[in-house]
Amino acid sequence: MSQHSSRDAARLRESVAKQEKWHIANAFTDLDVFATGAAIHNVRFHLADGQTVTPLAEASWHETAIGDVPAHIQNIGGEWPCVPFGSTANDSHHHGYGSDNIWHLEERTDTSLRLGIDYPAGHVVKKLVRTLRLRPDSPAIECGLTIYVNQDCTLPVGLHPIFRLPQEEDAFEITPGDYGHAMTAPLDIAPVASQLGAHERVGATGQVLRKDGQHINIWQQTAQLGEEIVSIFDSRGNMALTYKQEGFRACLSWNPTDFPNCLIWVANPGLGAISPAPHFQGIGIEPVNSYFDRNDLSPSGMPKSGVALQAAHPWSCHYRLSCQSLNNDGA
Repeated sequence: MSQHSSRDAARLRESVAKQEKWHIANAFTDLDVFATGAAIHNVRFHLADGQTVTPLAEASWHETAIGDVPAHIQNIGGEWPCVPFGSTANDSHHHGYGSDNIWHLEERTDTSLRLGIDYPAGHVVKKLVRTLRLRPDSPAIECGLTIYVNQDCTLPVGLHPIFRLPQEEDAFEITPGDYGHAMTAPLDIAPVASQLGAHERVGATGQVLRKDGQHINIWQQTAQLGEEIVSIFDSRGNMALTYKQEGFRACLSWNPTDFPNCLIWVANPGLGAISPAPHFQGIGIEPVNSYFDRNDLSPSGMPKSGVALQAAHPWSCHYRLSCQSLNNDGA
């Protein structure tokens, strides 16, 4: 390890040790919020049939620094906002400055939080504010994000929940809701370990071509994939993940006007390009206003994606993460 990497690793270990965390809870939901990224972690939903479920994936190394990696990789799992989303010329951090830095607490109750982060001087983004509120009547988290900018601009923006991915056959199913079409990642974006063909259209029932010439149903055979990136275009703003053997369904809903697409990151395992962290398993269901995570690769003829932001008017969005029992759909 180089001297530079050693210093970075030491700083990361120190930040992990000192990172502030907050806990909120009610009869239906409890969770932790890490100051880095304002990310929610260790979410537990208490369902109507008496079971407690944990739908979000968590890395095994949160308390131990794994090397010279960005903070959002050190803390990978849970859910957090990305401004700007992906890799852009506006920000040196993949998924934005707010993903890798410390947010401050603005307001807190037993069941809600408001957090904020100021971006560096000269950045096009001025500030982010994130709100989290536990619904008082059901297992659900109401999330909000407000973006303040220093000048009018258009930026890719996204959300980054990562769910658990069971490995047992017939244990897991994705219900993507209504959408326009879905494509696998272009070759320039596709992970090296991908088993799917590059820029292949996904069929109406989830069938898509693999590199070996065979077809696979990505909604029902997700655990048979490697590390994949798939984008759903013109999503109607809802996704459901059914954990059949565990008896519950996790639901993510958002305003499709805010996030017209949904990026799916299958990490089975993921992060293979980051050598200290190659064994993370989960599935990102990421509402985005972006072309995959590289807006610069958006093909000609396709409308340029991104949120139109105005310095005079902060932009806000709201979305919900919830769970329900398969034995009691009212949860």
